[in-house]
Amino acid sequence: MTMRPTLLFVHGWGFGPGFWRPLIRALGDWPTHTLDLGFFGPPRLEIPKDQPWVAIGHSTGFLWILRQLGQPPWPSHCLGLISFMGFSRFVRGSDFPHGVDRRILHKMAGELSHDSNQVLDQFMALGGVNRPLAGLRAQGDEAALAQGLNWLATWDERQTLHHWTRPWLALAQRDDGIVPKSMTLDCFGHLPPVSAGGLHWFDQGGHFMPLITQPEPYAAIVSTFLDQHFS
Repeated sequence: MTMRPTLLFVHGWGFGPGFWRPLIRALGDWPTHTLDLGFFGPPRLEIPKDQPWVAIGHSTGFLWILRQLGQPPWPSHCLGLISFMGFSRFVRGSDFPHGVDRRILHKMAGELSHDSNQVLDQFMALGGVNRPLAGLRAQGDEAALAQGLNWLATWDERQTLHHWTRPWLALAQRDDGIVPKSMTLDCFGHLPPVSAGGLHWFDQGGHFMPLITQPEPYAAIVSTFLDQHFS
C-alpha cells in the first residue's frame, strides 16, 4: 500500500492554525501538519521534508501556498492542491476586473496601528463571523497582519496556478462576502477538470463559518478527492 501524503494546512489572514481543527477531526486518520503564518504569535513555517504532502490553504493561505511552489522542496514534495475560498490574485487590475479595490487593503493597513481588533472584527463580520462569539478574540500582531495585507495587495500567482499539472480541488461559497463568485471563476474557471476534483460550489455559509461549525460536507468532498488520487 502506498504511504499517504501528509496534509499540509495553511490558514488565512486573521486566523491561526487552530482554524483547521474541526476539519482535521472530520477528515479522520490522514497525517497532518499545520503551519502558522504568525498573525497572533511567532510564525511556525517548518515543513516536512522527509515525505510528500498535499497543500491545503484557506483564502490568503492558498495564495501563500502558490507563492511557495517555486521554492525547494515544494516542487518535488507538493503532490496536490486544495483551496478553501482561495484565489491566485486578490486585488483588481486591468486584466483582473473582479478583484478587490487595493485601497480597501491600504485603509485596513492604516487602521491596524489604531485598533487591530476593530479591523479584525470588521473583516470577520464581512466573512460571516462574530469574532468574539466564535472564540477568536485575541490581540493580533500588527506587523504580521500588515505584511499579510501587503501580500494580498501585491502578489499575483495566476501563472503559477495556470501551470499546475497535478491534482487540484477548490471549494467555494456562492455567498462569500470576501471572495466573490466572479473572482473565483477568474482564478479557477479555466483550469482543466480533475477526477473527483476541480471547482466545487456551496450555496451558503460565507467565507469562514462552515469550516468552523459544519466541516463535514467539506471533509466528504476532500476525502473523496484524496482517496481518488493519493490512497
